[in-house]
Amino acid sequence: MKTPKILYHGSNKKIRILIPKRPSKDLPENSMKAIFATNNKRVALSMGLTSGKNTSSFKGYKKINFIKGKPQMKYVYLHYLYSKTFKQNRSEEYISYESVKPFKIEKYPVTKLGNLWRKSNEKELKEFLKDRTKWRKENKDK
Repeated sequence: MKTPKILYHGSNKKIRILIPKRPSKDLPENSMKAIFATNNKRVALSMGLTSGKNTSSFKGYKKINFIKGKPQMKYVYLHYLYSKTFKQNRSEEYISYESVKPFKIEKYPVTKLGNLWRKSNEKELKEFLKDRTKWRKENKDK
């Protein structure tokens, strides 16, 4: 599959130059020191919502599910990136090991992004933690 010409990175702050960093996730596919981007604006904005303090969340099929807390920031920033240094990591996710300067940054009020997240219940959390792949597959039809 050919890498799209433009990718997106969501964050809770405006970033003039994205520098490769190691995410604080426990998944092996997210353990590399890189810049993570996507070809999907909605996914990038959703990931920007998870970058706030005192929150814990996981990505469900259609929305980000917050286990602890909720998005507290006022804005999420969508960074537009040229894809020339990126390679596909999985599905809609692309990674770059080189610093990247966004060519455009848009600012979105969190109050307008309520359709991208929800508060998770305990049953969903237990199912997700038991078997992440199974949980995502079960929710594809919902």
